Amino acid sequence: MPFPDGLNAAQVDLPPGTFVPSAKLVSNGLVEVRAVIFVPNNDLYVADRAADCVRIYEGHTGRHLRDLISRNDRLDKPIHLLLSRDGRYLLVGSGGNDSILRHDIQEGSTSVFVESKSGGLNGPAGMAFGDDGCLYVASRNSKKILRYGSIDGRPRGKPFINDLADNPEFLMLVG
Repeated sequence: MPFPDGLNAAQVDLPPGTFVPSAKLVSNGLVEVRAVIFVPNNDLYVADRAADCVRIYEGHTGRHLRDLISRNDRLDKPIHLLLSRDGRYLLVGSGGNDSILRHDIQEGSTSVFVESKSGGLNGPAGMAFGDDGCLYVASRNSKKILRYGSIDGRPRGKPFINDLADNPEFLMLVG
């Protein structure tokens, strides 16, 4: 497999199959990947937990474009990523402060969408939108699946699932 055009493989000894290299090999490389998502313009968004940021890479070349969200935006240990149904917003689970941030891709602004510990959120993990219009969030440390309004980020009643036997990590809408 050839290296992407965005990587200068002649100057760095990269392992075969590298698309986005480690920070050990190049500046703006990745430290600890927790989630990746391709957005409608084909860019690759990567939640880098240890670097406390969401990075953007060109989807066809692997070239680093910029950091989208960082500690300056109240991000602390990004865990999971989810695009809104219309593709305008990127939701980011912020594990270090038990909140969910919402980044407006069109405006380039980031705000807190689900407040810290709101509705019992403790260790936000997987996220999915339900057919009912709610945002469902796996709360790893409290072993629950919580439900929030997809417009205002406020809790919607009791946990959707309470007292799981294990720590939930991923969610996917099936149906």
